[in-house]
Amino acid sequence: MTAKSDRSYKRSWKNLLINKRYQLRFTLFMVGISALLMAGLGIWVMAVANETTKVSKTSVRGDACPKLRAVDPNASADEEEPIPPPPMRLEERGSAAPAAPATPPSQPAPAAPPPGDGERHVRVQIDESSMTLTTPPPAMHRVPPPDPDRIAAHWVCELRQVATLDRLERGRLLILWVMIATGVALVLGLAIYGIKMTHRVAGPLFKVSLYLSKMREGRFDKVYNLRKGDQLVDFYDQFKLAHGGVVAMQQADITRLTAVIAAAEAEGLGQHPVVAELRELARRKERSIE
Repeated sequence: MTAKSDRSYKRSWKNLLINKRYQLRFTLFMVGISALLMAGLGIWVMAVANETTKVSKTSVRGDACPKLRAVDPNASADEEEPIPPPPMRLEERGSAAPAAPATPPSQPAPAAPPPGDGERHVRVQIDESSMTLTTPPPAMHRVPPPDPDRIAAHWVCELRQVATLDRLERGRLLILWVMIATGVALVLGLAIYGIKMTHRVAGPLFKVSLYLSKMREGRFDKVYNLRKGDQLVDFYDQFKLAHGGVVAMQQADITRLTAVIAAAEAEGLGQHPVVAELRELARRKERSIE
């Protein structure tokens, strides 16, 4: 009995679910409530993160970068350098070219251009005496020399904006993944913690049920102490005292039975059936408390 009394029971992952119905129901309830709260918090955080990212992107796109100088097709006349056009002469077939008049006739005033319809019109002047078509020279626009500093500043600004937008998007995704990882870790942690905590309650109840089953069979084994960290310590101590009282009663009965049997044998009644029955009862009680 001394070897049995020194036995210490250690927890094992194999017997964590002693009372599966109680432990799993309590753990699932706690995990479900936590998951709902975490989901609500995550939705609110992501809504705020999305709105903040959207506002930040709009602000970044609103920052103007240095503009590159573009060629204006409607440049002013002082920037145009006309090129003299080659004369275009219409000659009659089979006749010599008419001589140029001494005094050129007056040229009619050019007709006013039609109202602008979005297209460019070419104005042609015809000299009746020489049958020469004169077209206005095409306007040649001056292209200003490129500014290297301005071009570099423009593209640096553009690349900086692209990098900022990419950083904002990566920050939003980071918040999303952090919330998901936190939720999963919280659910797993609460599940493991819930099973361990309910095991500390189910363990003492399970031990008490085992001792009661043995007592119903007439066995009064030694009641061992609870493991460190178990709950229901007061209840288990009361059960232990009650169990010890029952064992003491059994020992007292054995003492009295032994005395009665000894007195009967002293009177020469050792073979009496009643004495034999008392001996059997004393042996059963001794076996029950071994």
